[in-house]
Amino acid sequence: MSLIRQVLFLIIISTLLAFMVSLIVSTLSARDYLQQQLFTQSSDNASSLALSLSQQAEDPAMVELMTSALFDSGHFELIRFRDPHKKIIIELKNKELPSNVPNWFMQLFPIDVASGQALVSKGWQQAGAVEVRAHSKFAYESLWSGVVKLFFWIIGGGVLVALLVWVLFNRVRQPIQQMIAQAEAISERRFITIAEPPYIELRRVVGAMNSMVVRIKQMFDEQSERIDQLHQDVNRDKVTGLVNRAFFMGRLSGLLNDEDRSGHGFLLMLRLKDLAEINQNLGRQATDQLLSQIATCLARWDDQGEEWVAARLNGCDFALTTPALEQPAEFVAQLLASLAELSSMEDFIHIGYSEFNQGESIGALLARTDAALAQAENQGVISAVAAEVNVALVSHPNTYWRTCLQQAVQSQQFVAAQYPVLDWQGRVIHQELMLRLPEAGSDRLLSAGVFMPFAKRFGLTAELDLAAIRLAVKELQQHSANYAVNLDIESLSHLPFRAELVKILQGLSSEVRARLWFDINGNSFTQEFETLATFAAEMNQFNVKVGIEHFGRAVSSMLRLYDLPLAYLKIDGSYILDIDQHTGNQRLLKEVVRMADSLGILTIAEQVRTEAEWQKLQELGLGGVTGLITKDKISKI
Repeated sequence: MSLIRQVLFLIIISTLLAFMVSLIVSTLSARDYLQQQLFTQSSDNASSLALSLSQQAEDPAMVELMTSALFDSGHFELIRFRDPHKKIIIELKNKELPSNVPNWFMQLFPIDVASGQALVSKGWQQAGAVEVRAHSKFAYESLWSGVVKLFFWIIGGGVLVALLVWVLFNRVRQPIQQMIAQAEAISERRFITIAEPPYIELRRVVGAMNSMVVRIKQMFDEQSERIDQLHQDVNRDKVTGLVNRAFFMGRLSGLLNDEDRSGHGFLLMLRLKDLAEINQNLGRQATDQLLSQIATCLARWDDQGEEWVAARLNGCDFALTTPALEQPAEFVAQLLASLAELSSMEDFIHIGYSEFNQGESIGALLARTDAALAQAENQGVISAVAAEVNVALVSHPNTYWRTCLQQAVQSQQFVAAQYPVLDWQGRVIHQELMLRLPEAGSDRLLSAGVFMPFAKRFGLTAELDLAAIRLAVKELQQHSANYAVNLDIESLSHLPFRAELVKILQGLSSEVRARLWFDINGNSFTQEFETLATFAAEMNQFNVKVGIEHFGRAVSSMLRLYDLPLAYLKIDGSYILDIDQHTGNQRLLKEVVRMADSLGILTIAEQVRTEAEWQKLQELGLGGVTGLITKDKISKI
């Protein structure tokens, strides 16, 4: 029973109790008063009648007439006249009961009226005695009327008190509801503070809750800062601030193996010629400054998107990956000119670059690019050389892609590829669905990395995401497995997309919705934090799980991880590559897993390739894996 109902119930009980006590006390007091008044009335009328009869004592007819006249007034129950020998001469009785007074009330509160008596005289002699008793009917009616009025007054007072209590509770309800919302948010791993109410008792409770939330946030902030610092120490070059070789290789591996990226781009390798001689000529401080300037020149591209990655591979080598460039030679020439302005030295830096396509070996790419770099070094001047490579591309004009994608959405031509996410027993946590587009005129299925850039260019990402969700719904209705769909952050900001998604979810049963997972790209973590937080909260109401994929590409975003109602994290493959040999990333993942576990968030490793990586990740406490190794694990079950 709710508190307001308990209070109202208490008010009703108190009102009834007050009525009963007031009824008993006031009724008994009123009855005593009425009995006294009736006795006085009886005595006064007996004396008055006796005086009148004394003047007519010798006339029996007049005596009877005067007695009847008084009795006929209706206010008396008994009038009796006796002679000196106590013989009844006249006796008149009225036993009429009040018509509007319940019998139970008269039985519960009986009125006992005492008779008034007076002597009738004839001269100096006694002529008889008169006994008069007032009728109790009117007293009962008066007493009952008072009880009824008392009842309605008390009920009215109780109703008024109840209304006042209701108004008070409505005023108190808002801070109470805020406290409930805060408690529910904490249970959902969302830590919010609320304003302290004006009521002393509630203020102390809210203050304690807010203090607890602040301490929890401080704890997570400190843990996040340790993770961020550990990431800087493990995966960043201390001099330049660029990512180091190990992290870069993980990112490059992802570019080559992740089917949902375009998988086509350029790798640039830059080398300072004879760093030892530069250090001897310039001095250590000036050399470090030159290295930092080179890093700054490369880092300005690092924020352009997922496929732009700048790194310092070792003392004299730098690297930069780019997406597909329309005029790569001009881009490299401009970059080389910017680098040449950093120093007056001649022939101090060279660039070798190569085009790459998805699926090729990282070793072959590095070897090809390094060979181009060697050719640049042999030219004797600051120069850049492109490696010779034939890359097969899907090349179509923009108008083709716009028409193709629009027709594919309208005619539902998209199909879904499935990639399993496994736990350590080899069981499928969920199937990750990836959109594929049949290529016109062939049996080839184009990966999302091929057509999604054009979909973004033409503002069609929301339509494609809805197409993926509808494919997932079909799978959910036909199978009992869980299915995950990748959503673009732009779609989450698109109101028609949100409205259509809600409509789709409302048409599903709660059991089906509970098996639907949504992956949001980790790069949007900081850029669209509020949008992601709102979307995740809405999906939680439908019991749909929301998680972050490629988590860790922006490690600083973990500072606000506790403000998101997430179900899982997919750790970016940059941290997973050769994790069995990389003790620094092992420490980093331990901290991430510890934070995620404390928030009740499942952690999944992306792009797991080898058995050694599988074993080490299991030791580190992650909850699942995805990547090439999952195919081998499923085949062994």
